[in-house]
Amino acid sequence: MTPFATFALLYMTALFLELGEKWTYPLFTLATLLLIILIAWAGISRITFLIYLAITTSHFLLVQFPDVANHVNIAIYCNLLMMVGIVYSLVRIRVFPTDDDYFEMTRPLLQVTAILVYFLAGFHKLNVDFFDPAVSCVGDMVTSLSRMATSDLAGVPAGLILLAGIVAVLYRLLSGAAVRPNLPAAGVGVIGLIMIGALLVLKSRPEVSALAGATVILAMAVIVIAWELIGGPLLAVPRLQAPLLAFSWTMHSTLALIGFVDFGSLALALLFTFVPRAYLDLLNTRLRVPASGLVLYRAHLYFAITILAAIASGLHRRLVSGLLFGLAALVFIWPLLSALAGGPGRPAWPGVPLSTRRTPRWLFVFPAALFLHGITSYVGLRTAGNFSMFSNLRTEGPVSNHFLLGSNPLKLWSYQEDVVRFTRIDDRRAKIGYQYHPLQGNQLPAVEFRKLIYAWTQAGATIPMTFEYRGRVHSTEDIVNDPAWRTDARDWEMVLMDFRSIQPGGPNRCRW
Repeated sequence: MTPFATFALLYMTALFLELGEKWTYPLFTLATLLLIILIAWAGISRITFLIYLAITTSHFLLVQFPDVANHVNIAIYCNLLMMVGIVYSLVRIRVFPTDDDYFEMTRPLLQVTAILVYFLAGFHKLNVDFFDPAVSCVGDMVTSLSRMATSDLAGVPAGLILLAGIVAVLYRLLSGAAVRPNLPAAGVGVIGLIMIGALLVLKSRPEVSALAGATVILAMAVIVIAWELIGGPLLAVPRLQAPLLAFSWTMHSTLALIGFVDFGSLALALLFTFVPRAYLDLLNTRLRVPASGLVLYRAHLYFAITILAAIASGLHRRLVSGLLFGLAALVFIWPLLSALAGGPGRPAWPGVPLSTRRTPRWLFVFPAALFLHGITSYVGLRTAGNFSMFSNLRTEGPVSNHFLLGSNPLKLWSYQEDVVRFTRIDDRRAKIGYQYHPLQGNQLPAVEFRKLIYAWTQAGATIPMTFEYRGRVHSTEDIVNDPAWRTDARDWEMVLMDFRSIQPGGPNRCRW
């Protein structure tokens, strides 16, 4: 398992977990799984990796795009970047004779990709409503985590299972660390009891709980923005990469517990590019699987456990899926965590600089395009799938809720203002397409409305509705066959753009 092969397996696993989140395309998802197993058995190389990237990219672009999640857009971008890089490295085979040479050429581009995604996600959150506890997306996340922690798993509170796991991991790490040898188990147990007691007090005192909840949401809003907006760019500083990687992995593992396994696995693959060679050698070690006698590379065991996570996700067991993903990631990165905790023989952490002479400068057109994609909301183009997920950002209309771009000074196009306002529609019948929020009472850009009409047409649906568009009220018993709105094919705007529904007023609620 070379550094390239390890990264390729992590990345292929991330794409499989995306497909395995709901098993919407079961045959293709199963075929993808079998292809990964075949590639791993035959040997991961640039050629086999290129085949995998080409197949998955074709599926994402031809079947799902543009109505895809943010991390799928990142995956499409990374797929195209790496495919172009592989072809270039094969053409220049004398300059890049090995797969690891190709990986070293591509690594800075993937590092810049991770930094840009974090930065843009944090920048979008610099808005008034993200700091409003009543509507902040952080509040939704905290609520989901709280609900998860108070749920039962095999009759045992999930919070206790997680707490026991965290205590065990910390004890295992710190007890063998040179900085704090022989940490008493009792000390860790006391910390755990204090945490449990605090949770019980908050639960028993509603008035204290409400105040604490608002405080927690504001504190978490600051932490998340600091992590993404500041911590993201600081990944460019080699000596700061170790603590930032540890914090990022902790955050993604936590979010995986409430359903973000696919995004967590993609982030793990991108964060792997910041690991220096000495620590890559630690990760590429083998271990014996208990009660089986098998000896596997850690990356192979990671992949095997994530297969179980995908199965659990398909069965709608998000918590089980998140726990399995956390276990898989922990098994894989354990030597790195142990070394960073001060274990014996810890290698120096030189970090991984972003600059290298081996990367052709023309390939940096990819990160430039990614940045432009990430700011489309501010220029009046698409508002979904551009890293503004769960940010409360609103740019529709003459003003924005963003602290720095409140007057919409960058807006060049008017797609976000060319809207349809729905006054009568059966949301249950109209739930065909990729709309996560009800249309009744809300607005939708005309481009997105025509995309929905096309989806309804392909499904053979009959959708009665009343709506207002450009000052005129339209009422029809079947929008699919309405002469003015009939949509039998998608134009380039419908193929490339994706918009959220728009609230008629008030603080901008959290949405995907």
